[in-house]
This record gives sequence, C-alpha cells and structure tokens, in this order.
Amino acid sequence: MPNDLDDAVAAGENAAEQRRIADRFARTLAVTGRALRLLIFTLAGVAALLGLIALVVGVASWRHADQWRLPIGAIVVVLLCLPAVTLPFVVHRRLAPLTRAIERPAVLVAQARDYVTDVRSGTELSDLAAIAGKPSRAWRPGSLWQMTRLVGAFTTRVTPDPQRQPLLTAFMPVYLKTLWLVVIVCAWALVVAVVVLVVSLVAVLAGWTPTG
Repeated sequence: MPNDLDDAVAAGENAAEQRRIADRFARTLAVTGRALRLLIFTLAGVAALLGLIALVVGVASWRHADQWRLPIGAIVVVLLCLPAVTLPFVVHRRLAPLTRAIERPAVLVAQARDYVTDVRSGTELSDLAAIAGKPSRAWRPGSLWQMTRLVGAFTTRVTPDPQRQPLLTAFMPVYLKTLWLVVIVCAWALVVAVVVLVVSLVAVLAGWTPTG
C-alpha cells in the first residue's frame, strides 16, 4: 500500500508538472504570436510608408512630363508605386491568421481534432475502393460519375471549414502558397518603388526632370 500511494503521489506530481510546462509553453506561444503580429504590422507600415514617399517624390518630380495632354509621368509613377503602398497591408492581413493560430495553441489543437474527426467520419475512400475493385464496373458512365462525386465530396470535406476551423485553414498548402506569392510580389513592388524614388531624386538633382 505505501508503494502504491507513493506511486500515485508521484504520478500526480508528474501530471501537475506537465500541466505547468504546457501552460508555460502556451503563454510563450501567445506572447510570440502577439510579438509577431506587432512586428509584421510595423514592417508593413514602414514598407507602405516607403512606397508612399516614393509615390509623392515621383509624382512631384515628373508631374510636368505630359503627352497627349495627359500627365504621363505622374500616371506612370502612380502605377509603379501604388502596389508598394497597398500590398504590405495585404501581406499583414494574410499573415494575421497565422499569428492568431500561434497565439492560441489550445484553440488550434481543438480545431485540429475537430478536423480529424471530420476526415475520419466519411466513407468516400472505402466507396471509391469498392468501385475500383471491380474493373468491369469501374469504367461504366454511372460508376465514373459516382467516383467523380465521391472525389469531390472527399476534397470538400478534407478542406478545413473557414467558419469552424479558421485557425487551421491558415496552415493549408493552398493558403501558404498564396501567401508566399503575395510576399514575393510585395517585395518586388518595394524594389520598384525604391528604384522610382532613387531615379526621381537623381533626376531632380541633375536637372533632368521637365519643368512647367
């Protein structure tokens, strides 16, 4: 009996220590998520400000460059610099679900469990296997149509529900691929804005810009 009691006490202390570690880890993730969100917002603001400066300087430098009674210089500058002003905030908005997921690990785990339950609840794969297991039946028009519907239903079900599992959606490959594409486009837009800013400043200092 004493040994059993000691084992129970040790098990309870071990479980309590694991809970404390998990709580500390969750708090650390929450702080990290908030810090990342603040950092991303700051970087987006700085990038957008740089694009805005390039836009203003470029328009001021080339406002007298006109053609066919149109301010071609200002129009070109706006088209080149406007993405650098707007895209950083698009990146921030696209990254927000990731930072929220990091900030709330307990909710993310609960949504992941809900998602796994949804995936396991269907019978599409077994139905597809049953149809494919009969070659003479699989190539019939009705069977092909049924297989198409089963694949569509399975694809829809294995995709996280944005309403029920919004945090989990942020980790899906399609979302991450789109996010990465937006980040790359934003980086190139900033490069273009910096080039416009440098060229405009050099042109003003060298007297290459048209005057009214």
